[in-house]
Amino acid sequence: MIRFIIILTFFLSCNYSRHFSKEELRLFEPFSKPDTIIFKSDIGQFDTIIFSRVITDTIRFRNIEQGFYVNDILRVGYKITEGSYHKFLIKSVTNEPEYFISFSKTKRSYSNKEICFLGLLFNESYLNQITANKESQIVFEESEAQKTGVNINQGIKSFVFDFEKEVVYFIDKNNIKWSRLN
Repeated sequence: MIRFIIILTFFLSCNYSRHFSKEELRLFEPFSKPDTIIFKSDIGQFDTIIFSRVITDTIRFRNIEQGFYVNDILRVGYKITEGSYHKFLIKSVTNEPEYFISFSKTKRSYSNKEICFLGLLFNESYLNQITANKESQIVFEESEAQKTGVNINQGIKSFVFDFEKEVVYFIDKNNIKWSRLN
């Protein structure tokens, strides 16, 4: 709870609250600092995933062609370490991470929300349905994903997101459970 108050205070001081609701900001709570998570499968395989802290950005457009507006962006990146079972098929030439959560909003018109994890991509319409969820965990399932198999060698069927612990486990395409060790 204290971590949430600190993060919320940071966001309020940066004026991100003008665009993002309390419910939306709740998804970013566990990412106040970088975190390395080790997942172990039921058959003894390992994945080590590094989540970044919340990255904030503001893009100000000030010209006749694009208009005059401010676009606020919140993102949490993640990387799969070498030697992990799951691997990205394509890596960024600029070493930009894959983004687990990416929210972008302007004051009046444009918004974009995505959650993408190990090949499952969830879009804004689905995220709008779940942000009001008051449970401590949310299950993201393949059947609700906008796209599956996105940029990953072995995709997953579902994952469980905990508002305090980030991702706690996932089920891969072979119905094998990968549990968080730390």
